[in-house]
Amino acid sequence: MNILFASTDYPRRGQPTTGFPNYLYRVSLSLIQLGHKPMILAVGGWDSHRTERGIEIWTVSVKTYHNYKSQSLNYALSALQTGYALNRKITELLKKIHIDIIQFTSLYGIALLYHEKVPTVLRLSSYAKTAFSSYQTHSLETVRMMALIERASSHRCNAIFAPCITNAAQFGRDCRRRVKVIETPFVNDVEEYDYQFYNHYLQGKKYVLFFGALYAEKGILVIAEILEKFLENNPDYDFVFIGDECRINGENSTRLLQEKAGKYVDRIIISKALEHKQLYPVICSADFVVLPSYMENLSNACIEAMYFERVVIGTDGASFEQLIKHGKNGLLCQIGNSQDLLEKMQMAVAMGEKEKMEMGKWAKRRIDRLQPDYVVRKLVSLYEYVIENSKRK
Repeated sequence: MNILFASTDYPRRGQPTTGFPNYLYRVSLSLIQLGHKPMILAVGGWDSHRTERGIEIWTVSVKTYHNYKSQSLNYALSALQTGYALNRKITELLKKIHIDIIQFTSLYGIALLYHEKVPTVLRLSSYAKTAFSSYQTHSLETVRMMALIERASSHRCNAIFAPCITNAAQFGRDCRRRVKVIETPFVNDVEEYDYQFYNHYLQGKKYVLFFGALYAEKGILVIAEILEKFLENNPDYDFVFIGDECRINGENSTRLLQEKAGKYVDRIIISKALEHKQLYPVICSADFVVLPSYMENLSNACIEAMYFERVVIGTDGASFEQLIKHGKNGLLCQIGNSQDLLEKMQMAVAMGEKEKMEMGKWAKRRIDRLQPDYVVRKLVSLYEYVIENSKRK
């Protein structure tokens, strides 16, 4: 089967990436192992064509900067330009190569302008209505526009699936369509770790870890509220943040965390996003991991931390409960509740090494269920169903 993934982003290997490009890479490698041919079409800095580890990749350049006063208008124009450029390239590719099925991401609603006959599926990579419900990163009007475009794009696709049960249910209700749940596959594709960052900044330290973009919906403000208190209560701990900084209510997230750490600012370490070969040693040596997001779409950070048998504190109701059973393979705290987060962090601090190891082993067992042989075969079955059904029609 020839499968084309249409995406808003796909960086070159070796560069730090977000969860969605990681998903594309991992599922593509898994499809190759199953005898299929995945291809990727993504927005890039320039028009290009390359092959990486057997995956053909096309990029198209899209200039989407707009400076209108309305944030929602800027978003809508950027989304339409991106969708137009990608779908024009799809039409061009279909004249040259055979494609059995196209998988669109919901991001930017890029399937909205699709008009070819090749069957399509939509992967709900996030849903703005749930992902940005705090309205701290985007305004209410912008979130409504994002969600509207995402829902409209779904009607151009033969089937919809999502990795997160909560998002699948909400999006399905809003679109009045069935949304299948297929969890994100995980494979550790790093062949050799790079300990340079760990050795320089963290060796010999006992630390709590947060990794992911430093924006409000990831729970950065929730951590900030109890950061000084935690460091005061636990003088043997440092707090490590790995991720690209963002603006939160007009303030730089790095500066905000440094201010909230107060007199213990020398015990927080903040780094830009790291590529996996540098990030994984940092995860492996963390005492525990804190991920207090308002909403996730089955968090890649949580999956990676559980794979390395770390104790993870996630938020109940933000999709972490799909992976974590509280008290058995991790801990759950209330969304947006900094005091409850602090209580769960103190629970993790109080655990003995044997208890942490046991919890970590159960965490790894849950992630073992995301092996491609199981998860990607479900995706292939969906492709086959959609292709066969489209032939009948």
